Formats: sequence, structure tokens, C-alpha cells
Amino acid sequence: MFKNMENKICIVTGSSSGIGKGVAKAMAQRGAKVIMVSRDKTRGKESFKEISAISNNVEWIPADLCSVESIHKLVLSFKSKYSKLDILFNCAGDKIMKKYYTIDGFDGLFFSNYLGHFLLTNLLFEHLKNATPSKVITISGRGHKPSLTEGNFKSAIDLNDLQGNIHFSYGKYAKQATLAKIMFTYELSRRWKSYDIASTTLCPGLTHTNQGEYFPLPLKILVPLFYIFKETQTIEEGAAHLINLAEKSNNEINGKYFEGGKKGLFEANSSEESYDDSVAKKLWEESKKLLDHQNSSV
Repeated sequence: MFKNMENKICIVTGSSSGIGKGVAKAMAQRGAKVIMVSRDKTRGKESFKEISAISNNVEWIPADLCSVESIHKLVLSFKSKYSKLDILFNCAGDKIMKKYYTIDGFDGLFFSNYLGHFLLTNLLFEHLKNATPSKVITISGRGHKPSLTEGNFKSAIDLNDLQGNIHFSYGKYAKQATLAKIMFTYELSRRWKSYDIASTTLCPGLTHTNQGEYFPLPLKILVPLFYIFKETQTIEEGAAHLINLAEKSNNEINGKYFEGGKKGLFEANSSEESYDDSVAKKLWEESKKLLDHQNSSV
């Protein structure tokens, strides 16, 4: 039985496919007002058409979360229609395994997976405050920890080279982007707790999505085999973990990291490095400086 989410307004980034789409669909089924956010491409249009058939309470705001201007336009469009935001689902991200830059000159991996959501979340502060108790739910991942599949080494925040402009390594900076999202979640929970805005993050677990579409050809061949031999979840199963967090009270989830899988969703410990409050504060300030340099202060 679905828990009723009527009168709840939510934004779901990355809603054209994968877990983001699964979350948008599940929230629509529960009666929420769903604002789908994705790039203005065929897949985004088709996903909106599919989910709006479930509910007439679904809207699509096309936006490129690799563009500072596009993020600001997204927020302005949202604020022109709504006075509050109950839940922000930060689901978007990419796994492009090469160095590339956004239109604003940011490292693409760093911005698409972390800094864009840092900006979006901060720009939506007043509307989250208007809806309290409200929530920010961010997909991160186990990948910030040592693992055989994602690099058997610890992740750390390199404050001297956050964007890998001195020496780029996909393995290092993919891990750092994941760690940055977790540390951002914890710092946000400390800064916004007094407003009754909960901030939480999770690794949904291995889910059969299309994120491998940007992988090099050898990996594109291996990924389907990996899905066959590992216990993968469907998109609906992966999305259910985010819905689980959305349905919990703020006290149950604020400032916490969760891991999901076929057996359910459980609170877990993130890496030792992720709990360093002093580094989290420095990361926050450096993130602001990077955006201020683009005249996009938060």
C-alpha cells in the first residue's frame, strides 16, 4: 500500500532514466506534485509523457545541470509557480570516463556529480524552509570506499586540486565526487538542522540502469555480464530506497548515510574521511568560491 504523498511538492533531478525516473514515477503514484528535471532531449520528453500518464500532477522543467545559467533558470521557473519544496531528490550524475569541461569551464565530472547539486540545493533553501519539515535526499555511493570494482584505495578531498586540473585520474576524481556529496550532505545537515530541513544520502545498491552508456567499448561489453553475475536490482527496487527515506521522519535520517540492496535499506558508516568536519567546512567554502568566480553566489 502506497503511503499518501498528496500536497507534497518534490523535485527529481536525473528523471529521464534510471533511479531518478523510478523515483519520479513512485512519487507520482503516491499523489505528490512531481517536478521532473532532465536535459531537453528525446529521452526526457518520453519519460515525462510516460509518468504524466500516471498522474496529471507531473511537470517537466528541462534543464542542463552542467550549466550554471540553466540551473538558475530552473530555480526561477520553479519559484515562479511554487512557494515551497517538500523534498529535493538529487539523483543526476554521469560516469563519463574522460576529462571534459562544462560550458562554464568547470570539470565535468566534478560539476555534474557534485557542484551542480551544491548550487541547486542552496538556491532552493528558502522554499525548503517554507515546507518544513522538508528533506534533501542525495544519491552518493559505496564507491568512495576501497573496492575491487571502483578502485581499491581510499578517497580523499584534494582541496588543492578539486577538479583534477593538475593531474586528472578518473578513478581518483570519481571517488572524490562521491565523497564530496557525502560530506556536503553531512555539512548541510549541520547547517540546516535548526530549520527542520533534513539532509541524507545513500548508495541505492547495484541497479540495472543505463549509466554505462558513456563507458569505453570494452566496459560496455563487460557491464551487461556484470549485471548477470551480480545480484542487481530493478530500477523500481533501487528507487524504492529513496522513497523509504522520503517517508521517514527527519530525525530518523538527518545527517546519515544509508546503503541499499536486494535485502533492503540500512543505515551504514561512510568512510572515516567523510566524518572530518573541518574538511567538510573547507569543501563548502571552496565550492562557494568556485561558484562566486562564475558570478553565481549561493
